[in-house]
Amino acid sequence: MKKILIIAAAVVLLGSCKKEMISETANQNDQKKYAEMAQGALLLKAKDAASLQMSVPDQTKGKKVSRPLTSTGSGSISYIPNGCGDGTLQFRSEGTGNSTALGLQKQVTTFCINPATGQVIGSIGGVGTAANGDKLYYTLAGAGIDAASGFMYQEYIFTGGTGRFTEATGNMTLLYTVNTPVNYEYTGKGTIIF
Repeated sequence: MKKILIIAAAVVLLGSCKKEMISETANQNDQKKYAEMAQGALLLKAKDAASLQMSVPDQTKGKKVSRPLTSTGSGSISYIPNGCGDGTLQFRSEGTGNSTALGLQKQVTTFCINPATGQVIGSIGGVGTAANGDKLYYTLAGAGIDAASGFMYQEYIFTGGTGRFTEATGNMTLLYTVNTPVNYEYTGKGTIIF
């Protein structure tokens, strides 16, 4: 009788482990599907955003200075079903990095997708936050696949911020050297005016 109970317990335990493995596989499949959807939506939106231009402020007012900008960072990506309302998918990237303008920074980029059409709802943008709390806002201006490396790149323009970045402008191109459904690493180069 004890052997039967032990065997039954083992079968129940293995059955629950199998269900857990199935749900993890389904979750990985969802993440891959969401990542492909997000990349497609991002590339479509980048075509629309390609007409965005960096505005160049009068640098004689307020002593604004144009500075070269480099950045490196990494982070994780979340996909949130219904994150922007019923029938939507929210893409959320959260990371940390180091840049010549912000120093050590945190960044958050979000956008919403209509899964039925693969289109981005609204704009794609985010905010970089320096260690002192100053914020730098950015908007997607282009994206594609770098022919030399085969890695994805994204182009952003700066649209102001808070603190020293209140009227910041400029642009940056990020080249993603790691880009999985849930993780990324990048290097970036551009110019910032503030």
